[in-house]
Amino acid sequence: MFKIAVCDDNIADLSNIISFIDDYKSKQMDKNSILYTAFQNAADLIAAMESGQEYDLMLLDIMMPFVTGMSAAKEIRQFDQDVKIIFMTSSPEFAVDSYSVGAFYYLLKPVQKEMLFLLLDKVISESEIKPGDSFLIKSKTGLTRIYLSRLEFAEVIGRTLIYHLNDGSVIEAIGSMNELEKELLSHPCFIKTHRSYIINMEQIDTIRQREVRMQSHALVPMSKGNSSTVKSAYITFAFKE
Repeated sequence: MFKIAVCDDNIADLSNIISFIDDYKSKQMDKNSILYTAFQNAADLIAAMESGQEYDLMLLDIMMPFVTGMSAAKEIRQFDQDVKIIFMTSSPEFAVDSYSVGAFYYLLKPVQKEMLFLLLDKVISESEIKPGDSFLIKSKTGLTRIYLSRLEFAEVIGRTLIYHLNDGSVIEAIGSMNELEKELLSHPCFIKTHRSYIINMEQIDTIRQREVRMQSHALVPMSKGNSSTVKSAYITFAFKE
């Protein structure tokens, strides 16, 4: 799931950006792999992040009352160094300052849809899992496409592969752990926690002593032998530069 936060106190501008994102989503192979949240002030955005919400991209208006987009970005950078930030403003005077918070781009208003689409393509192409990344399996109902951005974890019971998606749905197929490893472990965000389980580190909520709690609250077992490897890999993944 690629998560976008859009923050602008101008309702017309905010609605315009949301409309563009909806249009962009409609052109994607997996229309559910991009999620956005709209904010009308920076304080609410900061509060959401302080409560544990994470985003892959932020579209921030600079000129907002009380807390400006620039001030918000400086505060956000204190606890999230990785989120991509694109500033939106009608004036180029803050362009130099934007580099102090590692801004990805400085977008002048009125925002042009074509330019926003190009930026979304670029940001998503640099993410760990692209919204369109997927593979086909022979499920009990026929050929089924699994999107990596929606796969929370997978398990093997005998010769049955069980794919758990982040919307709560479960898909079963015939196969082996060896086949599952070849399909998933080539992607840096997947790791094996147990002889029968592979998880998506983008979907982790908490790592405990012998289990991993996913964002859906599902508990995935973690073997003693894999514990240190999983914890080390997740620290590297979560705090990657």
